[in-house]
Amino acid sequence: MKKLYLFLGLALVYSFLAVAMNNKISKEKLEGKWNVTVAGAPYGYRDYIVDIKENKGEYKADILFVDSKSKISDQALTLKDGKLTGSVYVDSEKVTFTIREEKGVVQGTAESPSVGTLPMTFTRSKD
Repeated sequence: MKKLYLFLGLALVYSFLAVAMNNKISKEKLEGKWNVTVAGAPYGYRDYIVDIKENKGEYKADILFVDSKSKISDQALTLKDGKLTGSVYVDSEKVTFTIREEKGVVQGTAESPSVGTLPMTFTRSKD
């Protein structure tokens, strides 16, 4: 019986370490400057440059709308289960987005009441 408890204890510790390491790996892969395309978004809202930064456990992003050159600075993001989530208001409409890394590829979705859920494509910026 002691062996069973020891095994279950080790399995629990391993699970916690795996989750912690997965968050670290995702965090490192998500940080930086990205060119983002939102397929199916209305003209003027398809292309962005997003710079994701982490400081003392807080995540923020600077978002530049490529077509209009308008910018949202220090947008708060939340990291949970290896995914960054946040929301912005675009033309008085709340757009919620999720960014994640899966198998070395960063991808995401953007969701708004008028357009629905749209895929986001991320490529590293060369700047």
